[in-house]
Amino acid sequence: MSTTKIAVIAGDGIGPDLFNQTRKIIDILNRKFDNSIDYHIFPYSADYYLKTGISIPDEFIDDVSRIFDGILLGPLGDPRIPEMKHAKEIIYKLRSRLNLRISIHPVKLFQNWLSILKDIENKSVNYHIIKEIYESTISHSEQIFNKDKESAIVLQSNLLTLKNIRIFIQQAFSYFQKAGLKNGCFVYPNPKFQQKLYYWNQAISEIKEKYPEIEITYKYPGTAIQDIMLNPGEFDFFLTGSDIGDILTVISSVTMGGCGLSYSIESNPDLISVYRIMQASATKLVGSNTINPFGAFLTLYQILKDNDHRRESELLMDALMTNFSNHWVTIDLGGIMGTEEVTDYICDYIRRN
Repeated sequence: MSTTKIAVIAGDGIGPDLFNQTRKIIDILNRKFDNSIDYHIFPYSADYYLKTGISIPDEFIDDVSRIFDGILLGPLGDPRIPEMKHAKEIIYKLRSRLNLRISIHPVKLFQNWLSILKDIENKSVNYHIIKEIYESTISHSEQIFNKDKESAIVLQSNLLTLKNIRIFIQQAFSYFQKAGLKNGCFVYPNPKFQQKLYYWNQAISEIKEKYPEIEITYKYPGTAIQDIMLNPGEFDFFLTGSDIGDILTVISSVTMGGCGLSYSIESNPDLISVYRIMQASATKLVGSNTINPFGAFLTLYQILKDNDHRRESELLMDALMTNFSNHWVTIDLGGIMGTEEVTDYICDYIRRN
């Protein structure tokens, strides 16, 4: 097994705390499996931006796919920087320069007691939310006219091209086939804009012909949200645009135990993927030993799985499931453990098995 190289951008706030716990697991896996995981930490964060005026250097993006197999990206955001300027620039540059079009948000309920949903015992919560993130990021614009006046007007616009939608839909269906996802729901990105829907429908119809085993149901956002809350096992995936996708991912995270368990993969299948820990930066919790590290550990699990580290990924998942089964979790999940104690239990399991 060749070594997998990970570029780590720990991010802001609790990001470095999360990676400090994650690297404990990486180090134990390396001792157990002959140094199969290599990582290099990059400083791009609010502190770096305030010191240099640079969010993320172009040289990093130019070289990262040649040197590394994946990027681990922690939470971004710092109250010292207005309007999340550096965070927006980092995400914008990664998506636009690496041509990241597809965001994959796995949703899995590991133990029934983690969910806020009623009568969850007979339901399977295991699906994916797939959203387009390329044009929705790089083409968004906003203009303000007559600012601070009674006649103030805000004009927002974004661009949609059939070419981009076709590429995104093709990548999505290729992923569905590879992951064995056969029953899905397309959620109309914004049903008020009929021309956009026309091109979404056209692209889906064209590409679906190559994947007859995959079924697609079409729904409006409100109905899809209701399905997630009342019948989360109905579909294997939800396919949509960025704005509606953001809403669906937040709602789905709550149903599986909160954003502390949430992560996503932003991917260019021909180049590289960015694995994102989807927690807030929560700067007030830095060093508190109360943050939930499971989302970071699940992000690491996905990196290992995607890079064919089967033994490592399975052992890590067994360790995580042992913690969930025994309620060895942090306070936000109803447990009594601190961040480091949770990590110690997981590391101990890996060490002994």
